[in-house]
This record gives sequence, structure tokens and C-alpha cells, in this order.
Amino acid sequence: MILEPKRSYILDLVDFSEDDPLLRFAAYASIVTGISTLLVGFLACCGAIKAERCMVVSFLIFLVFIFFAEISIGVLGILYREKFTGDRMEVYLSNMSHNRYYRDKWVLPLMDTIQFYQQCCGGKGPMDYYDSYWYITNTMHGTRSFVPPSCCKQSQEGRAWSIQPIDPMCTTYVYYTTSFNNSVNIQGCHERLQHWFNEQTILFAAIGFAFAAFQIIGMCVSVVLWRRINDYLYVDSYER
Repeated sequence: MILEPKRSYILDLVDFSEDDPLLRFAAYASIVTGISTLLVGFLACCGAIKAERCMVVSFLIFLVFIFFAEISIGVLGILYREKFTGDRMEVYLSNMSHNRYYRDKWVLPLMDTIQFYQQCCGGKGPMDYYDSYWYITNTMHGTRSFVPPSCCKQSQEGRAWSIQPIDPMCTTYVYYTTSFNNSVNIQGCHERLQHWFNEQTILFAAIGFAFAAFQIIGMCVSVVLWRRINDYLYVDSYER
């Protein structure tokens, strides 16, 4: 999610919406938790082979911490699903399109990425850019630009970081003319992004809770192993 551009921009959207980086922190926490699980699993294997109670108990304690970390990740996924409920997504994207695109440096690549991958334009639609900061200040090709190039339908070679419209003049067509409709994505971004956002947060929460369930199984196995090591050591000492 962090490394893939198609998914990582949702972290930027949440980060910058209220200057709240906790969802990104949860993504990093899930990576750290996964690595920790591998290390703790190795510790458990050593404890089982050597029949060391101390290592098994340490494994159990680590599993408890990892369990709570996974639960926290799942809860954060659910909480952030509510971050853009109702018309919040529509209002937020419309505000970025109309007032902040091309003015704030971080908004331009964020909106370009959203519009490229979701094949949409603006929050409610292309008219969000009418009389906007972009509309007033930018004149590509020496004439008025009605929408950014990322709103245009892209060629196969186009990428989020290298916009390549099929029609290079697409930004100059007047809203909702035939040429405009044929070369520009006229659907607003809020519905598509809201649907995608809901899917990703549900997946994020499901993975967190699923791993937490596996930690419960691991804790049960470690308790059984610890008891059997105790029984083995007791019988061994008795026979001696």
C-alpha cells in the first residue's frame, strides 16, 4: 500500500485532509508487526527445539504485544473509513480542485494521481475547475485551459507522473462541448474514490483482525508447548 502509487495516494489524502498521519503510521506499523512476527516465530522454533521454557515464555509475551498491535491496526482501518462519510469526500475534493490545485504544491500531484487512476475530473465534475485558481492563472498552449491534463483521457504510455493525453488540446475545449466530452473524463472523482476508499479500508481492517486471530492460535500453541516442556522436564528429573 505504501510503495504502490495506485494505493499510496489514499494515505496522502488522509494525511493532508486534517494533517493527521495516523493511517500512514498504521501502514508502517503493519510492516513492522509482520517482520516482528517472523523473528518471534524463529524464537519459538528455537525454544521448541531446545526445550527452553524461557524462550517459549518470551515468545508468548511477544505474541500478546503483536496481538494488540494487530487489533489496533484493524480498529484504525475502521475509524478512518468514517473519515470521509456523507458528503465529506465530495466537499473536500471540490475544494482542492477549485481553490488549491496549482496553488499548493502537494495538491497538484495528489489530484493528478487521483484523476489519472480513477479516470475522473474534479470533485463533482469538470466544472469544479471553472473560475478556479487553475482556470485563472494557467494558460497552456497560449490559451485558456479549462481543466488540467490529468482530467483528459490518457494514452497507453501515460502515467500518473507523466501525463500524456490522447488529445493534446483537450484542456482547451469548452466545458461539455462534443470535443470536450470525447477527450475528457466528465465524471467527478468523489463517487469512485469513495467506493475505492471503502474497499481499501475494509481490506486493511480485515487483514489486521485476521492476523490477530492467528496470534490467538499462536498463543494457544505456545501455552500447550510450555506445559509439555514442563511435563518433560519434570519426568526427566524424576527418572534421574
